[in-house]
Amino acid sequence: MVTRTKGYGFVILLSVCVLVPSMVDAVPAASRQTGQSCSACHIGSFGPQLNSFGREFKLNGYTTGGVQSALKNFSAMLVAGFEHTDKDLPPDSTDKKANDNLTVDQVSVFYAGALATHLGIFAQATYDGVADAYSWDNVDIRYANTTRIAGKELIYGVTINNNPSSQDLWQTAPAWMFPYVASGIAPTPDAGPFMASLGQTVGGVGVYSMWNNLLYTELSGYATLWDRVQQDLGVADVFSSDHLQGVAPYWRLSLQHEFGHHYVSLGAFGMYARRYPGNDRTAGSDSFLDDAIDATYQYSAGNHAVSLSATALNERQILDASLALGASSNQRDTLNCFNLNASYYYKNTYGITLGRFISQGSSDEALFPDADNHRPDSGGTTVQIDVTPFGKNESPGGTYLNVRFLVQYVAYDKFNGLGKNYDGTGRNASDNNTLYLGTWLSF
Repeated sequence: MVTRTKGYGFVILLSVCVLVPSMVDAVPAASRQTGQSCSACHIGSFGPQLNSFGREFKLNGYTTGGVQSALKNFSAMLVAGFEHTDKDLPPDSTDKKANDNLTVDQVSVFYAGALATHLGIFAQATYDGVADAYSWDNVDIRYANTTRIAGKELIYGVTINNNPSSQDLWQTAPAWMFPYVASGIAPTPDAGPFMASLGQTVGGVGVYSMWNNLLYTELSGYATLWDRVQQDLGVADVFSSDHLQGVAPYWRLSLQHEFGHHYVSLGAFGMYARRYPGNDRTAGSDSFLDDAIDATYQYSAGNHAVSLSATALNERQILDASLALGASSNQRDTLNCFNLNASYYYKNTYGITLGRFISQGSSDEALFPDADNHRPDSGGTTVQIDVTPFGKNESPGGTYLNVRFLVQYVAYDKFNGLGKNYDGTGRNASDNNTLYLGTWLSF
């Protein structure tokens, strides 16, 4: 979702990130502010997967440790890698080589940390090396405070952000799901929940609370940002992209409990949105209801850390406008998405993660014309092995440097509807299997 707007657009973007109250998550600036290493907040010594201390830090508005000098709030990130797909990339899908590409996938600048006693920020500006474009990225501005209800502590706050679920504390919502980095040029399935498509095109305000370190609640509302604002901040296809009709409510409810070396959470989240497809307002609007349930389990003791997470999301679509415009064959469609991930880390340094993803949906000839069954169904498995040599108290570079080296393989058994010849050209789902050798540097 970026354009080739360079120069003045990026200057505006950086100015917004610095001058507007901003946000922080998974960057060395947080380590400098708290005086803790990356491993204090993150499983595997690298973000974005949070442990209990990391969730508490975010919940309290990125303010733990107090205000530091503005210069120390800056951080940067580089993601680069080598990509190989089992079969050459489809023609015209990228301006890169047909296979075996070395890419700079992402370069980001962050401004993150406490701005005042109860006010903090996490703000990110990103250069997309694959698209050769600049844009703003996730932004979360928070006010947080505490009181007591029924004799128990209540943490409450306000969040202003630009990506539904980016404010979430768990890695089970669309903004933070594994894999956290991946190839920027390999083919990926077309279908996904509508709420996952709104990042950086919307602005949202929400209120949240955590009572007795047990019950988390949140209610937020999102609206499409003005086209000129999106354009200046680097968002691509501004005028012809989907626009929300009115305000889209987002909700989150979760129960959590920590006992000994164990942590567990059970929750639900969702969003209701009405949209003008392609910003065409001549035929009314479509509506989307996303409902999801999720669970997280973490175990950490000595040199060992285990994490399990699961999400099941159901989307009900009423496509009145799309049907009238000929973009859908059905008035009503559904989409179901399932994600299950398990990771193990030794000494917060050596890790392996196994992920399984499945999406299943209605047959719709106009929406999915390529596959013979006209379905969006996709599924596969992701395996990642990574090493994070820094990010601990004794690490070289201290709070100024962290790096992760990873080997990731994505294997598809179904892609955009079918396992074999899914696009009518003889391409199979397994042809998109991708080996990614990545370097993720944060400083």
